[in-house]
Amino acid sequence: MTKSFSSSKKTRFFSIFFMLISFALCISLAGVFSSLITVGGFSNITSGDAKNSSFVVYAVSLYKTQTKAQAREMSEVAMRKNGAGYIFQDDEAFYVFASCYENKADAEKVVSNLKESEIASSIKELKFDEILVKSKMTEQEKTVLVKALSSYKNLYKKLYDLSVSIDTKLLTEIQSKVLLNDIISEQNKIQTNFETIFNSKLTSTLLEIKLSLSNISNMLNNLADFSSLDIPYTSQVKNTYFQVLFEYKVLSSKI
Repeated sequence: MTKSFSSSKKTRFFSIFFMLISFALCISLAGVFSSLITVGGFSNITSGDAKNSSFVVYAVSLYKTQTKAQAREMSEVAMRKNGAGYIFQDDEAFYVFASCYENKADAEKVVSNLKESEIASSIKELKFDEILVKSKMTEQEKTVLVKALSSYKNLYKKLYDLSVSIDTKLLTEIQSKVLLNDIISEQNKIQTNFETIFNSKLTSTLLEIKLSLSNISNMLNNLADFSSLDIPYTSQVKNTYFQVLFEYKVLSSKI
């Protein structure tokens, strides 16, 4: 009787022990399998948005006219005097821009200095909209896309700094072109990374970005090849950073 009870007790003990081991094993394996499923299938996917925030810059305008022909003549005059000579049309009027600044106070200083030289000028505020791309993408895709969208403003800032370095004689034209090559190389990497990641999955939005990045590449190559006896190199640098800004504006209107 005692022997039978002891045997039954041992059997229940081993049954319970086996159940606990099995339960622990199931929990452990479930953790492993769920980890495999998450890492293998879903961990790289995020529904986050790729965004480039809106921004404002302040252009110094040397001339305002009602006809494009006059604007072109004034553009040539501005470029010979180290100005961008960029023509901008707004409200049925044409503006000829000399330079552009992130800080309004800097633009105001330039207008004040020009006034002392008896050159009339004004400030034109330029607003650039946010670009937002909503899509399910991996973190890598999102990083590449955000970098591409932010490259426009970053490129403007680099070209602005380059023009300042030329104007203040910190760099010669030859030295500035060496630095420009570095800027172009970095922008080419951004474009190449974008195309490598997205060429096989181009939506209409991604296609617009791809084409726009190609336009930027052409602008930079034209700047690198620029040579003129009449127009200072700094003028073309400034003209190019306006081209970059308005390329962004065109892109934002399409997305």
